[in-house]
Amino acid sequence: MNQATRWRFALAKQIAAAYAQNPNTQVVMIAGSVGRGRADRYSDIEVDVYYTEPPTEAERTAAVENCGGLVKELDQDDDEWEEQMLIGGFHAASSTFLVITMERYLREVIDECQIAPLAQVRLYSLQHAVTIKGEAQVEQWRAKAAAYPDGLVRAMLEKYLRFDGFGYAEEMLAARADLMLLYDIFVRIGRQILGALLGLNRLYMPTPDHLKWMDEMIDAMPLKPDHLSTRLKQAFRLEPDQGVTLLKEVIVEIFDLVDRHAPGFETQPYRAKLEKRRPVWDAPPAGIAGLD
Repeated sequence: MNQATRWRFALAKQIAAAYAQNPNTQVVMIAGSVGRGRADRYSDIEVDVYYTEPPTEAERTAAVENCGGLVKELDQDDDEWEEQMLIGGFHAASSTFLVITMERYLREVIDECQIAPLAQVRLYSLQHAVTIKGEAQVEQWRAKAAAYPDGLVRAMLEKYLRFDGFGYAEEMLAARADLMLLYDIFVRIGRQILGALLGLNRLYMPTPDHLKWMDEMIDAMPLKPDHLSTRLKQAFRLEPDQGVTLLKEVIVEIFDLVDRHAPGFETQPYRAKLEKRRPVWDAPPAGIAGLD
């Protein structure tokens, strides 16, 4: 545990203890980079909480105050309650769910093989967070999450191996030096590369866009093209046409990995799509008078 993590983890335990006092609380975990032991000077604190019943506003405010924090913002959506707080000016946040919500996420991802990015993020957090309360419940959830199903591998590959954005405009944009548009495509293709490899490696999405902490994510992948992180970054530093070529080489290597490690998944339609090119015309079409 590095120094940046050490003091953040101690503070996170104080926050977690305040939430654990509530009898409505079944599970409390220290999540994010602090829970993974990878915090740096930019990291805040994330605490995951699971209640039996929806929390009241009074419960939410009390948890923040009991750990010595000031409420910065209370937010919520259909699945999550979030308390943004400041402790001595330092930012921390809780992500609060119901127990039945985690059980729904597990059903959607494991039983129904839905890609469900937000549900996958919760399963990733479940696997990597440090449990403060509810160890038995967490172990039960983790046992189910460990069984990454074949159907989810297929669903992830079907979605991300399309590499939408390549095969039409990238060579034109490189030739024209339209770099803002070209690099926007590079980012989208990078996201698809990582999404396909997460599925092939049976790893859940760490974030909905699976780009944050990219090096750490790639390090966790046994199956990947050589020097993947370096090459993805290098695509932005090379001449534009060379960056296009590099990314296409990476994609072909991913197809080869899928052929070897996902038997029964047919990559040929995806390879054919990648080979399509925008037509180039250096001379007028034949047989049309008056264009010479």
